[in-house]
Amino acid sequence: MTGPFDDPPPAYNAWQSQANRAGFGPEPLEGITFIFLDSSATLPPEWGRALRQHVPETIREQFTVVHGRLNQLSGANSKFDCIVSPANSHGRLDGGFDYHLSRAISPSDPSLPTKLAQAQVYKQWKGYQPPGTCTLVPLQNTPCSSNTHNCTYIALCPSMRVPSPVAWNREIVYNCMWSLLVTIDAHNQSIGSGANNTNGTNGGGGGKIKKVLMTGFGTGTGGISPQKCAQQMALAVRDYVDASTHEEKWSKMSMQEAFEIAKDCRQTHHI
Repeated sequence: MTGPFDDPPPAYNAWQSQANRAGFGPEPLEGITFIFLDSSATLPPEWGRALRQHVPETIREQFTVVHGRLNQLSGANSKFDCIVSPANSHGRLDGGFDYHLSRAISPSDPSLPTKLAQAQVYKQWKGYQPPGTCTLVPLQNTPCSSNTHNCTYIALCPSMRVPSPVAWNREIVYNCMWSLLVTIDAHNQSIGSGANNTNGTNGGGGGKIKKVLMTGFGTGTGGISPQKCAQQMALAVRDYVDASTHEEKWSKMSMQEAFEIAKDCRQTHHI
């Protein structure tokens, strides 16, 4: 079910009004929808509040919050182009959310997603993908391509080097979410408008990514609070939309502007 939405605070309304006056260019994250999935009682409602508080109304409908488990999804929510792994730097998909991810993508051999992920991590990062980055693992033309979710990519967004508490890394959630958005947008732009074109940034993939399923970053073993996770994910979306539609500002950022933009995320450091 979709989490509750609170009314946005005055600061958000002021930001939204300024954005509307400035005028949006091409629609950011155009054609991409996101499913935020978690089985806990705390993270889904925090997502709902954070999305309402920070994400521009023009794209808010592209985000759906679902309270449940991956193996419980049905209908439209059970089909997606990309699923996000929030785990470790070495592409091991065998614990936490990744445990269920592997069984959803390859139920007959859950070790296959790890093998594909590690091969891609070695190809792109020599076996160690720094936390806060994003790597797309194409599933097309692999034994995982026939999965029941129609998933064609795994997005590796490690929130930790190895399973361990990461609350000390105060903006890791923001960094993971930002990197995911940048990577998906770049991938889709590299493909162009052809519906059957599969020449994405990683090659051998499944065309444009239009639907993404993901859970929170670092809220399990990482020990990051649901509120911090939700706030930073929503803030990253807000700022990415602003960056995508205000090139002049973000391509020539002054330090004063940088501190102003960083302020909201810094306020989440201790929650």
